Amino acid sequence: MSDKYKKKRVLLIDGDILLYKIALNNEIDTHWGDGLWTLHCDEKVCKADVDAVIDDLGSSLSADDYVVALTDKNNFRKDVLPSYKNNRREKRKPMVLKALRDYVIEKHNGVVWKNLEADDVLGIMATEPTLHEERIIVSIDKDLRTVPCNLSANGVTIEQIPERLADYQFMVQTLTGDKVDGYDGIDGVGIVTAEKLIKKYTNVKLKDLWKVVKGIYKDKGYSEKEALQQARVAHILRHGEYNKKTGKVKLWQIK
Repeated sequence: MSDKYKKKRVLLIDGDILLYKIALNNEIDTHWGDGLWTLHCDEKVCKADVDAVIDDLGSSLSADDYVVALTDKNNFRKDVLPSYKNNRREKRKPMVLKALRDYVIEKHNGVVWKNLEADDVLGIMATEPTLHEERIIVSIDKDLRTVPCNLSANGVTIEQIPERLADYQFMVQTLTGDKVDGYDGIDGVGIVTAEKLIKKYTNVKLKDLWKVVKGIYKDKGYSEKEALQQARVAHILRHGEYNKKTGKVKLWQIK
């Protein structure tokens, strides 16, 4: 294929994870003696690390361009499930995290979309039909495996996740929930159990798989409303499910 018709390769980088790791890894605790400890972090070193990682990703994945997605201060999932991520409220954030967010927005094509988490921005951009771009999500977050996309978890190789597999993994997530994000799914159902329950439905349409998942919720004593609530929290948005001008989300549902 000639360069004239070659697709532009664009990396969709998970900025939340990238910046959190860099900010945390550069915090240094110092004991000054007599029981006095301090924690410090060099913002310049962190910024240099951000520059280096993004540059390395561009080189290793032969990218032409990139976007770094970040989470907005408001989150539509809180309207679906008010307790969503409440377990993180008291957890201290790395001290230079905000400074790195500002830096990425200013210097590294950082994007924040109203009411969305970074995952949703990535999911929408990755599933948007494009003629001239090949978009690749770069993230270690397992939630992105519920999106039909090109995914690089290690920044070196690229995996293509087809729609049926993404939908299946979305339903697994709906069953298990995510304790880290503060939603529970079905009590006592982990990955192994969820796989046993729906493994044979890997290649069925999402509409039919959803019926199976709703049936499992019902058998475990949950209502259909509770099942839908968990699915909506687990669902990473795709193209067509968000109005960028208004910030309004089209909540997931199958009729």
